[in-house]
Amino acid sequence: MTLGQFAVAVDASPRWVLNALARLGLPRRYGEPLARRLALARFIAEAVGTPLPQALRLADRALKEAAPHDTWRFEALGGVTLAVDLPRFFTTYGAHLALAVNHYGERPRGRKPSRRGSAIARAKAYGIDVTLFDSALRRSPEERLRLLDENMQVMRRLRDTAR
Repeated sequence: MTLGQFAVAVDASPRWVLNALARLGLPRRYGEPLARRLALARFIAEAVGTPLPQALRLADRALKEAAPHDTWRFEALGGVTLAVDLPRFFTTYGAHLALAVNHYGERPRGRKPSRRGSAIARAKAYGIDVTLFDSALRRSPEERLRLLDENMQVMRRLRDTAR
């Protein structure tokens, strides 16, 4: 998973992801489990207003303690209850993950293959007679050099007679 795919899965910008991983002291190994944890932590931090490290601890507890089809509840001291609708979170996260994997896939490296075909095929299509090319390429390199030497000798003789 690339940084761009990871950011789409978390529903954040790549810059936010890099800053969050640095703040949390997490390695930059972009994988699905970390994306799930960070997406839930971001959801909790934005909804409740808690700092990201505390939201990550709550997200880890929610993912460990609750079933994916249940609502996870955390009761803090003082009567405050945090309820996370995990089915809704997993639906949203699954949609972002599918978008990240299918739409923001890695680009193939290197040059794109040519769609124009070979140069010989294009020359034939243009109307050039390529039989001389074919006959020259059927000869061995030694034969081609011998013919080149013979042609050079003929050209020298023609120059000498012209003087």
